[in-house]
Amino acid sequence: MAIIEQRSAGVATVLLDRPEALNAMDSTAYRELTAAFERIDADPGVRVGIVAGAGGQAFSAGADLKEMHSARPADGSWVPWRAERWDLGLAVSKPLIAAIDGYAVAGGLELALLCDIRIATPSSQFGAPEVKWSLLHGFGALRLPAVVGLGNAMSLLLSGEFIDAPEALRIGLVNEVVEPDDLMRRAQRFAETIGSRAPNAVAMTKELALRGLDAPLEQYMRLYHSYMAALEGTEEQLERTGSFAGGDRDRPED
Repeated sequence: MAIIEQRSAGVATVLLDRPEALNAMDSTAYRELTAAFERIDADPGVRVGIVAGAGGQAFSAGADLKEMHSARPADGSWVPWRAERWDLGLAVSKPLIAAIDGYAVAGGLELALLCDIRIATPSSQFGAPEVKWSLLHGFGALRLPAVVGLGNAMSLLLSGEFIDAPEALRIGLVNEVVEPDDLMRRAQRFAETIGSRAPNAVAMTKELALRGLDAPLEQYMRLYHSYMAALEGTEEQLERTGSFAGGDRDRPED
């Protein structure tokens, strides 16, 4: 097994467990991550997922290059290496939180980018070094501009250089930087806060935010109105709005 899964109070934690390889992802890890995301999405008892790496040195150093890139056969033919589509995390309706301690580079950065919220420790490092190796940062090249802006994305993608946690926070790559001892506690608290919100509204809001990145305004507004219609008058909505009307409102610090 390349990952460890845990469930607690509506939160599913997925831990990459290859610390001896800086949590580099081989085909087994990709396959197990994909299956874990599918289980999170399908399980009505899970409200939020947390993704982390074991060992304290790396969230993930990316794909296992020894497995992914090997010499061509003697006849010179090209045989593509196919990983399971762990980027299906983007299709997970439940929010995903990346708890990052150490390196999140190459495919590890891509794994962090498919999560909706990223929390890091001060020693964490981020980068897309593929251009140094004559490789491509494919999924990350799609996601980075939307997360950090085109200029910051180009700086990372074209230089292959790493940035530290304070810089990642400055450009919006991570949401928070916390001490290592607080990382999982903070991720869990964040997950529990999200999990306490109306589940259908949370799922629809995530979908709207992601669709809104590239959808034309008219198409986006049609989707928004269809979701509002789907929520209108539901037991979830009536219960939540009834509490609001009764004065049970969130305090600003919530």
